[in-house]
Amino acid sequence: SMFETALKYEFQEATEFGSLLRANTAMTRMMTTYTRRGPGEMYLRSTLGDIIVDLAKRTDSLEINPVKVYEEMMEEGTVAATRHLSFTEKQKLAEKNETVHKIVKNRVGKLEKIAEAFLQAMFSSVDQVPYGIRWLCKAIQQLAKEHFPEATSENVSSLIGGFYVLRFLNPSIVTPHAYRLLPHQPRYGARRNLTLVAKILQNIANQSHASAAVKESYMQPLQPFIHQQQIQVRGFLDQLCDVPDFHESMQLEQYLALCQKTICIEITLSEIYLIHNLLVKYQDVLASDAEDRLNQILKDLGSPEARLDRKDDIQLTLNLYSRWDAAPDPCASLSPSSPLSKSLFGGRDQEKCRQLLLKLLQLFPPCSKERTLSKALQVAQQSGSHEVVVHAKLTAEQIMVAQEQCGLPDDDGNALFQDCKALLPRRKHTQEKYKRELASLAGVYKSLTDHARYLNDQFDSYKQYLVAVRKKVGCSHISTATTTNRRRSQRMVKRTLSDLERDGIVVESKGLASMG
Repeated sequence: SMFETALKYEFQEATEFGSLLRANTAMTRMMTTYTRRGPGEMYLRSTLGDIIVDLAKRTDSLEINPVKVYEEMMEEGTVAATRHLSFTEKQKLAEKNETVHKIVKNRVGKLEKIAEAFLQAMFSSVDQVPYGIRWLCKAIQQLAKEHFPEATSENVSSLIGGFYVLRFLNPSIVTPHAYRLLPHQPRYGARRNLTLVAKILQNIANQSHASAAVKESYMQPLQPFIHQQQIQVRGFLDQLCDVPDFHESMQLEQYLALCQKTICIEITLSEIYLIHNLLVKYQDVLASDAEDRLNQILKDLGSPEARLDRKDDIQLTLNLYSRWDAAPDPCASLSPSSPLSKSLFGGRDQEKCRQLLLKLLQLFPPCSKERTLSKALQVAQQSGSHEVVVHAKLTAEQIMVAQEQCGLPDDDGNALFQDCKALLPRRKHTQEKYKRELASLAGVYKSLTDHARYLNDQFDSYKQYLVAVRKKVGCSHISTATTTNRRRSQRMVKRTLSDLERDGIVVESKGLASMG
């Protein structure tokens, strides 16, 4: 896949483990964009939505930076406001103020409880995380172990946490309005509270005590809580990676599912409305035949709805089926006292009678128009078809054996005959369904074959392109080296007469000296 190839390239180009997926590269932007698709947003809304909304509604400040707490106290008039204080001066005053320390301690406890609520929501919803995001976590884990075998489990967990928390969870916490968790941007105080919680989660996901402790000194009071949660978060990140590879999920069974009438899809209301609009717009092209079933469906649906605003849109999980695939249940026509209802599968001989009779009815359909079995067998024996006549005799003999040995009611087999006639529509429907599925499967096979051929052609093209590029680069390198050497050989060298005499190039220079 594109993601798999891009991730492999990212790891191959990385010079050190610490630089992986940290910069704002094309790969990291791709991953962030992917997490913001419908399934990711729905997960965030169902898992963290309520907690984020409650936190955004809080009017109290959770600021724990002593300098900012001191500034809050100055604004409230709790301490004397002094103008033109430098940051260093405010920091010293805040460190000496006992009230600041008490406020910070109280707010640290509140932040820990809020962060724990976020973590518990994460832990309890690991199975709800969209498969694509979990597969990315697994791919990161595998590539990290493959390309950096010396990396510790903490390092690998930190890398996964960097993607999952930094690229997926934290953006929704810091900017909840962008993920439609809030209708508008929260006020400054609420944004600061959300940012502090995001910092805590990121420090926990970093899985490194040193990096978590150094970056911001005012986060130091939270370090015991951060260290305490890191082991549990590491286990959660390992769980995220415990998913089957998508190559295993794309086996032939998935293509067979396309032929079945029970297909489950995830789709938004806006997408449903859009599809409805497109079907109505191009109805004349898609359903030009007046008998086409699409015309009936669109008639029943009525006029299409307008697309919803993004904030009002919701995602649905739908089980698809065709109303025309439903067949009448033949068992509904069987009387509770019928022999077939009571003992259709009761014995081997009875089952053989049923199979023989069903085959006879399929071989010679006019039999099914008769009211009694004896009349049906008589009509079959007069059919003129050797196969039908032989099969009718075998059926009659087997029914007599069943009546004598297996306790089949002595009613000349009429009850069994009526039950088999009731089963014929089901048999016919099943055969038609299998034919449709076989035709659909043949189409799927053709599509797979065509796609495989296309991929092979692409692969050959890329191979030829790479060979051409390598040749061109090699020729360019040789040409450049040759040109450089030629230039060096053609470069003018200036030497004095004394140098030439010393080197033995000029043996006698009296004449040259006099000429000079």
